[in-house]
Amino acid sequence: MFLISEAGKTRLTDADRLYEMKSIVRKRRSEAQHSYRQSERRLRIYLIVPAIIGIWMVVGFPLLYAFYVSFHDYVLSKGGLGAVNLANYLNIFEDTQLLVASKNTFILTFSVVSLEFLIAFGLALLLNNKRLHGGNIYLLILLIPMLMPPITVGLIWRMLLHPELGIINYSLGLIHMPQPAWLGDPRLAMITIIIVDIWHETSFLLLILLAGLTALPDELYEAAVIDGATSSQKFRFLTIPLMMPTILVAVLIRVIAALKTYDLIYILTRGGPGVSTETISYYIYRVAFVFLDMGKSSALSFLLLVLIIILTIILMQAMRSEDTV
Repeated sequence: MFLISEAGKTRLTDADRLYEMKSIVRKRRSEAQHSYRQSERRLRIYLIVPAIIGIWMVVGFPLLYAFYVSFHDYVLSKGGLGAVNLANYLNIFEDTQLLVASKNTFILTFSVVSLEFLIAFGLALLLNNKRLHGGNIYLLILLIPMLMPPITVGLIWRMLLHPELGIINYSLGLIHMPQPAWLGDPRLAMITIIIVDIWHETSFLLLILLAGLTALPDELYEAAVIDGATSSQKFRFLTIPLMMPTILVAVLIRVIAALKTYDLIYILTRGGPGVSTETISYYIYRVAFVFLDMGKSSALSFLLLVLIIILTIILMQAMRSEDTV
């Protein structure tokens, strides 16, 4: 009996020691994992802090300073900040030139976004057709304009549209057609800019919409075919509802970009003839760097920012409502 009890005690002692060793291993493993998470968290902070500082220096501080300047009478030719007031914001609604620029911006934005979307969606549907051979080659060709900077696009089209030396008017002359001053006629200047913008930016919408179409599930279309759905019914009841989030994102991006259009205006027309193609962004540029009124230009910039934020919120709400349907 004595031997048996001693053996039992020995076995219990070994089991206790094994349990203690496992506990120690688990504890040290937990401590190691905690230490690893802490070091990983510190590394993330070390990597993020320089980016935050850079963003603050490049974006945050200038934005806050511009907001500060917008409440002052600050004209560079006079020097120094003037009195603090709301005149820059209150006088905005009495500025007739701003009304003209706003009208031009609305016409340009509505025209280019709607036409670019229709053209891009049609091309995306064609390129997404599995029976189309060489679709990747066509896509590559259509994406070439998007790869070109706006300044380059403006310079190329300015040469093409030159009333005397441009190849477009030269070609029209060969077939005895009128050779208009595309950028010098107030009736044609805005239409010309819209055409150039469509040529340049349609491929961007095409890329987004084509990516959305290729991501649609084939099972739904196969089920629709089995149920006897026609092509128009599949497009109306499947493609459009499924593509709506992608469409809203694409339209949102293009609306924001169109509202800020400056490059093409500066290169092609400088807002002319007269003010027939002057947009809000170009008007802000003129107020700041031609008239040197930094206070008013800052107020106009924040007005444009508020307009873009409002449109962004509206479109994002529309996206959320589409997701919940």
